Amino acid sequence: MYFDNSATTIKKPENFIKCFEEIYKSQKYGNPSRGGHKKSINSMLKILETKKSLAKITGANPEDIVFLDNCTYGMNFVIKSLVNSNDHVITSITEHNSVLRPLYQSGADLSFLDIDEKKELEYEKLEDIKKKNTRFLIINHASNVLANVNDLDRLHKFAKDNNLIMIVDIAQTAGNTEIDISKYDNSIFVFTGHKSLYGPTGIGGIIKNGDFDFKDVFSGGSGIKSFDKCHPNEFPTIFEIGTGNFISQIAFNESLKFILETGISNINKKVKSLTKSFYEGICDLENIKIYSKKPEGDFSPIVSFNISDISSSDISNILDEEYDIQTRPGAHCAPLIHEKFNTQKQGMVRFSFSYFNTFEEIDEAIEIIRQLNNKI
Repeated sequence: MYFDNSATTIKKPENFIKCFEEIYKSQKYGNPSRGGHKKSINSMLKILETKKSLAKITGANPEDIVFLDNCTYGMNFVIKSLVNSNDHVITSITEHNSVLRPLYQSGADLSFLDIDEKKELEYEKLEDIKKKNTRFLIINHASNVLANVNDLDRLHKFAKDNNLIMIVDIAQTAGNTEIDISKYDNSIFVFTGHKSLYGPTGIGGIIKNGDFDFKDVFSGGSGIKSFDKCHPNEFPTIFEIGTGNFISQIAFNESLKFILETGISNINKKVKSLTKSFYEGICDLENIKIYSKKPEGDFSPIVSFNISDISSSDISNILDEEYDIQTRPGAHCAPLIHEKFNTQKQGMVRFSFSYFNTFEEIDEAIEIIRQLNNKI
């Protein structure tokens, strides 16, 4: 039973799996934008199809999408391209290190939005922490630990009222939560393909809605303007360095087609039901301490908890070795959350669910957690 889907999903749509084999066997696809021959053009056209599918899912324009290796690459590119040391940035304590570390490295002045007792952002504090030099609101759509889904409408209104660029990490929500990027002008969204978009590892990217003064972060082959001493600064070329993971970009379209055919509303309904069932099955146990949001309203498919004062790594190892249940222990690359809950040493056990999980698996996992709880 695999419950580490917030790290990566391992169950993928069947057509996606078949597509990889067909791509390699066909020998139809060459390096895109690195040649004018038909195999190169085949790849370019297929990648455009993938962008069109992702645009349908996210409400974006295909020409405003650039494919990279993952969300971490995307966040590093965007933050290091736009944020300067004399800027003030508003972010939150719920951020992943793929946001926190490049922000720390930028030298910018940072203010962190806290959470309330319901694990929701303290939106009302936004006005209090803004400054004259605030230029960015950099925030996740959903925490990878707390299961809270942030109110993008409210965040964007604040950003727009204060002429800020909003940059959103949608690693945990792309594919399982409705997102309409067209509603959020002057904003940038960064995604990864290997989680709830059910795609391959090594694919993610940036989706923009607006015009931004991106500067070079990394330089190399671009396929165009080869005699220029600087990398081209047009989007998306400015972030397309060298040969990308174009085979995965082509195959990724089959995962996106699965989501479009299934419907995000149906996916969201199922993963929420799975999450609620698991939460309700363990929340009344005396030794269980749950840190993630109660599954009501908007929430993502995550339940994070500990059993008494036992190390989260010990619990996850027992689940894996004795019951063949895979979960995620530790800090989840979200250090400020653990400082908030004083779990730096213990960590947390995170169960995260996929559309491909079953209610039978949930029932069995609940029973096993109950058994472990009773042994303490």
